[in-house]
Amino acid sequence: MEVVRFAVLGLGLGGAYAMLALGVITIYRGTGVPNFSQGAVGMFSAFIFFDLRDNAHWPSWAAGLVTLAFSIAAGWLFYVAVMRQLRTSPVLARIVATLALLLLLQGLALQFFSVNTTTPAPILPDSIVQVWGVAIPEDRLLIAAIAVVLAVVLSLLSIRTRLGLAIRAVADTEKGAQLVGLSPAMLGALTWGLGFALAALAGVLLSPDAGLDANALTLLIVPVFGAALLARFSSFWIAVIGGIAIGMAQSVLQLYANSAGSGLSVLWSGVGRAQAFPALVIIVAIVVSGRLLPARGDPRQGRLPISPAPRYRTTGPVIALVIGGLWIMFSSAPWLSAGVITMAGGLIALSVVLVTGFLGQVSLAQFAMAGIGGLIAARLSASLPFLLVMVISAVAAGLCGILLGLPSMRVRGHSLALVTLGAAYICETVIFADPRILGSSTGYPLVQAASLFGKALTPRQFGFVTLIIVVLLGSIVAGLRSSRFGRRALAVRENEASAIASGVNVAWYKLVGFAGASAIAGLAGCLLSYHSLVFATSEFDTFASLNIIVLAYIGGIGMVGGAVIAGIGVSGGIFSQLLSIYGATSYQEIIGGALLLIAIQLHPDGLASVGTVIRAHISRRRTASAVGAERTTASVAAVGRSFGTERKETLK
Repeated sequence: MEVVRFAVLGLGLGGAYAMLALGVITIYRGTGVPNFSQGAVGMFSAFIFFDLRDNAHWPSWAAGLVTLAFSIAAGWLFYVAVMRQLRTSPVLARIVATLALLLLLQGLALQFFSVNTTTPAPILPDSIVQVWGVAIPEDRLLIAAIAVVLAVVLSLLSIRTRLGLAIRAVADTEKGAQLVGLSPAMLGALTWGLGFALAALAGVLLSPDAGLDANALTLLIVPVFGAALLARFSSFWIAVIGGIAIGMAQSVLQLYANSAGSGLSVLWSGVGRAQAFPALVIIVAIVVSGRLLPARGDPRQGRLPISPAPRYRTTGPVIALVIGGLWIMFSSAPWLSAGVITMAGGLIALSVVLVTGFLGQVSLAQFAMAGIGGLIAARLSASLPFLLVMVISAVAAGLCGILLGLPSMRVRGHSLALVTLGAAYICETVIFADPRILGSSTGYPLVQAASLFGKALTPRQFGFVTLIIVVLLGSIVAGLRSSRFGRRALAVRENEASAIASGVNVAWYKLVGFAGASAIAGLAGCLLSYHSLVFATSEFDTFASLNIIVLAYIGGIGMVGGAVIAGIGVSGGIFSQLLSIYGATSYQEIIGGALLLIAIQLHPDGLASVGTVIRAHISRRRTASAVGAERTTASVAAVGRSFGTERKETLK
């Protein structure tokens, strides 16, 4: 009976998952984009509603209308201003754009609202009713019922109306739909507005039950994607059933989370098991099926960000050593700390460059891999030397990277991004939250200070060690780009089928790429733990993994220089320190999200590619001038020959 009670209590959570999943499917059917910001939209809309109702004392119906209008307008504006321009862009660009919106909404919520977790007064009736002899709040049943009604309405609209048929036609073949007079842009704006409205409804209805929490509501995207994947991003009915089932399963798992036992019970008992269940659903569903996101009839795909061969492989490291050395020697303690964090963050961004920029495998779990290295440092720093701990951290993270890369044997693009997101979420909720794994009941295990040859390193000495490691690994990755490995990796990135036809062992390159990138990230996490003298689990959460790929894209995801720029923007790095001088640290997410939404349209190759683009433009101008001069000379000579011939004929 207790199991039944907990299962029924999960109806409210499952209904909210279902509503968010309906919005995700609506957007995907209209534009082919899995919206990673769906949870953030629900979060921000919930804050608007409850701020108007509870602080401004608006009637619930008025606050609801304003919230609904905001969500529809936000969806329409985001599509028109950003996603419409990215319709023919590669998968990575569209994923990163939705991640940028997620960060932007997170930052705006921090600025405009008090994001301390609260439990607002209920909106729906919350009287106790009896279901199968179990007493549960009425609002849980109503949320699930609303999700079912919405599925009915959307299904009827999809099948019985011209609008629904038009959206389905665009999904099948966008160019063919245009030929019969349909407007993909208009339909895209409509679906984004409707998808955001469903997210707002889910966020508002769920908050009185689960709490008004900025991070928790934003990360609802993980179980939501689980429900959408079960529905193959197409069936509204299966999405509702899947969402409700996931919510009920989570509730039941929560019952057993604190149960003692041995053997297999460790799989379901312990911190975070219930929260990680939807992420496990994502991974298993995608890997078993091989491909759960249906293909669309997009007319063409734009090119990926450029990845030119490094030009300054000798002078670049020397310049980095000089500038970094001067910074470490003469900066004050706060700026020295920011510099070390920047270098470690640059290493994690370098791992993104290797696996995503070179190989084209979208990984949203690189900060989680860094967390593996940081955890190893926390557990071994007291008993093993600093250098050995670094090696073990890199190897352990590299082995985890192989596991992370195994799904890439079957899926890529959107599907691989969802798998790696699920892996990052599992690391956050299970591995980094379980005291049995951390070896500390506080959740922040201490790390012994780094030492070399029996002598403890001062902060500046540790900075020099970090600088040498960063420059060395940066040089190695730059060398890989110019090597046979780099050329074949780019071939895998551009077209896997063509790479296989050319004799490239695509599976081997993928696994090596994931292993190498994860080893680099693990080493960076080890350095971060030694720098702060504590393994701060909050530094390696899912948001950090999402943020680093956004920063890498801004910097230039296909270039080693892009990792340097991304490192400057990581939380706690040089840019954060600069903002703290003006009391604007809280604006960092807003700046990062807004900057990417602009840069991804104006200069998608990243800031590090500016020099390459300028040189290419100058080279084209010179080539065009030389060709023009040659043509002019040839024309003059031809005219001269013609004039001479005519003069001879006249004299004759």
